[in-house]
Amino acid sequence: MKTIIWILFFVTLAAWTGMTAITVHVVDWVAHKSGTALQNDLSTVLDATTLPSWLALWIDPTWLESIQAGLVATNEGVRQIMPWLAAGMEWLNPLLWTLWALGSLSLLIITVIGHRLLGSFFPANRPSPPGING
Repeated sequence: MKTIIWILFFVTLAAWTGMTAITVHVVDWVAHKSGTALQNDLSTVLDATTLPSWLALWIDPTWLESIQAGLVATNEGVRQIMPWLAAGMEWLNPLLWTLWALGSLSLLIITVIGHRLLGSFFPANRPSPPGING
């Protein structure tokens, strides 16, 4: 039973480590790629995109224009945040790995407590009750 607890610990730790590593790489990738992706003028791209004629029957064009205006405003806001986001990447990766360490430590503590509890419920050298062997 103790072996199962430790196997679960290592499997969960491997998954936790993998998720953290993927998150760090995705954050780095987004930070490096988003600066170049936002250089295009979104308003010209959205203006060039027309609503298909079959969809125009169900969607009001003014409603679509308001959504496009909201997307353009969001894009402008993100463009203004990008310099700060690039500077924030320097501390975001160590923060993610610190959270990983805290999670791993918590997982280790829970595993050790489970190991100890199993040891107290099922001691290895429990003496047999009197009268059974003799």
